[in-house]
Amino acid sequence: RGRELAENEGFMNMVDALHYALWLWEQNDRRKLAEHLAATYGRNEVFWQTAQAISEVLPEGDKEKQLLQGFLSGRKTWSEVSPKQKGLFG
Repeated sequence: RGRELAENEGFMNMVDALHYALWLWEQNDRRKLAEHLAATYGRNEVFWQTAQAISEVLPEGDKEKQLLQGFLSGRKTWSEVSPKQKGLFG
């Protein structure tokens, strides 16, 4: 689903944004992930609580659970990865 969202760049809701973030995490594209979080829900505590809650209900060994756990473990570092700075007109 993340690839589909990447092609459309349309985030209808928080779950779409989370799916895309997990896809970027899986692709190891930390710069785009930091940009995505800065532009969407990265500063929203409910986003992180939702990701944590989903992770907790998935069964052990589930691929999505593993992605979520890795993504959540790096939460503090996302503020350290600076998204591309935009100039005054772009």
